[in-house]
Amino acid sequence: MRTIGPLFGRSPFGPLKQHMEKVAETWAHLRPFFEAFLAGRGERCREIRKIVLKLEHEADLVKNDIRDHLPRSLFLMVDRRDLLALLHEQDSLADLCEDIVVVASLREQLSLPETLQPGLLRIVDQALDACAAARELIGQLDGLVEASFGGPEAERVLEMIRRIGQLEYEVDKSIYSFARELFRHEETLGPVALMLWQKILQLLGDLANRAEGIGDDLRLMLYR
Repeated sequence: MRTIGPLFGRSPFGPLKQHMEKVAETWAHLRPFFEAFLAGRGERCREIRKIVLKLEHEADLVKNDIRDHLPRSLFLMVDRRDLLALLHEQDSLADLCEDIVVVASLREQLSLPETLQPGLLRIVDQALDACAAARELIGQLDGLVEASFGGPEAERVLEMIRRIGQLEYEVDKSIYSFARELFRHEETLGPVALMLWQKILQLLGDLANRAEGIGDDLRLMLYR
């Protein structure tokens, strides 16, 4: 694997953006996974799970490369600890994608009533919208540096951060409504399936929470 170390000479945030792109490859497989999962296409689910696990590992390699090559006196405007915290939040998105496909695969034929399936896919899409907004936010980092973390560029970034917070709130609302419907099928699903679906919902909510966390970390950078 080619080291990302030289990227620090071209852009202070280049490696962070590179890592986010690898993380985005991981979450891009969640919607196809759940579509196959709900359709009972077990073989396709196993294929996607392997891809997600591989991509999560590759994201870890990029993360470790950044940590290994991050100079201790790199940034004048950004604290090294802040950048590492942001890197951790990004990496947690890939970790959660892995957790989601693994938990969903723990039990063969984990069913979900057909009437609930659109609601689950809606939650998946909403969580992915929050991730995509966080990715877009990371793409603004070089512009922030050029603007010395102030002015109209900073205001635009703060508005993007507020939007991620709203997206996370929408995910929470959808999960709550879905969970209420899910418990109405408690007897049909059984305790084990119900527990697994609760865990999947929690992980999807965590995905949106971590996306919001990226915004929160960047807000701290702006206010320091």
